[in-house]
Amino acid sequence: MLRVTTLKIGECRAPAWGAGLPGLRRATFPAQATLIETESACVLVDTGYGPAFFEATRRLPARIYRWLTPVRLSDGEHLLQQLPRVPDLVFLTHMHADHSAGLADLPSQTPVVASAEAIDDLRQRGDLASLRAACPPVLRDMILARDPSPVEARAVVSTGLDEFPLGHDLFGDGRIIAIRLPGHGIGQTGLWLPEVARFLIADAAFGRRSLRENRLPPAVVLSHLGDAEAYRRTFARLRALMLRRPEITIDPSHCPEISR
Repeated sequence: MLRVTTLKIGECRAPAWGAGLPGLRRATFPAQATLIETESACVLVDTGYGPAFFEATRRLPARIYRWLTPVRLSDGEHLLQQLPRVPDLVFLTHMHADHSAGLADLPSQTPVVASAEAIDDLRQRGDLASLRAACPPVLRDMILARDPSPVEARAVVSTGLDEFPLGHDLFGDGRIIAIRLPGHGIGQTGLWLPEVARFLIADAAFGRRSLRENRLPPAVVLSHLGDAEAYRRTFARLRALMLRRPEITIDPSHCPEISR
């Protein structure tokens, strides 16, 4: 039996309008990781924040990241406090700090998988370019030191989803399938879990409400964080999937509706 557990690894505050939500107030966005356990493997999807984030943003210019999106990591929310054991594999949906900083808390030999596009982009970025891509240089170097492997090395399989027909089979048994979700960041990739009808979509939408109400983030935010047109196409396909297949649970990484 496949078991899925959502972990909250800190949170940040940012303008609600930037996520396509109504109002001018600041909203709180949880940084959520997902633990997938099967009979033979334990996979951690993203790692949330961690002490490494605060160290990486301690000095200027990286400190600006923390000023723009204030981060809180409360007692009890640290990654290692919530994991039942060290995962066999970490899957990074993309390289933004709120998805990757907690990786520093795990043993250095823990295998890491991400899209080839995300890995190659990180390798090519200088310090300022890395910071602009929401992955401060200290975190960039930490991730690359883990020598992440490309998910594209895994077999291509049919997903059974009309909107996202192909993916990469993480373990060769059809239970965890990686699907490209372009638009946010570089090389963003989600995971489809057909056995439990659950789709982990990272930041392809900032919440289920956004998909239900067809609320996209504004163009200025989409362009700053990635490819605006690609984001819109991915978002439209996810919304179509939500309407056509209501039995599928869609999990955006920062959705407050997702409970443990």
